[in-house]
Amino acid sequence: MRRVLQTVLLAATTVLAPAAWADTIGLHLISHHAPAKNYNNTNPGIYYRNDEGWTAGIYRNSLSKTSAYAGFTWKYGILDITTAGVTGYFHKVQPLLVPSVSLGTWQGITPRIAYIPRVEKKIGAHVIHLMVEF
Repeated sequence: MRRVLQTVLLAATTVLAPAAWADTIGLHLISHHAPAKNYNNTNPGIYYRNDEGWTAGIYRNSLSKTSAYAGFTWKYGILDITTAGVTGYFHKVQPLLVPSVSLGTWQGITPRIAYIPRVEKKIGAHVIHLMVEF
């Protein structure tokens, strides 16, 4: 996982460097599952969102597997809604719907909290997830 994240970060900084002033790079950090079971709550990852809203990322998921996703993010003030296809769970690709709220920006860093609703009975928890954006 560490090597994957290093590769994604290097690619993002190399390929996206000219657009980095306006677009968003974010880091997936930690989660809390409710009800808590034996899920992985340490979810390191990285994502990129361009100014038009196209979004892609990779992270260590709740099942301790690597997930990649691509989709679109709609912005409504401090509220974002991301829809995407995601890998690494019970199907090759499954839908992802994630609303999130910005907690303000300090010195160019924006913490964001996301709510990931339980979609399948196989993962019997709702998730609160912390990210930071640059």
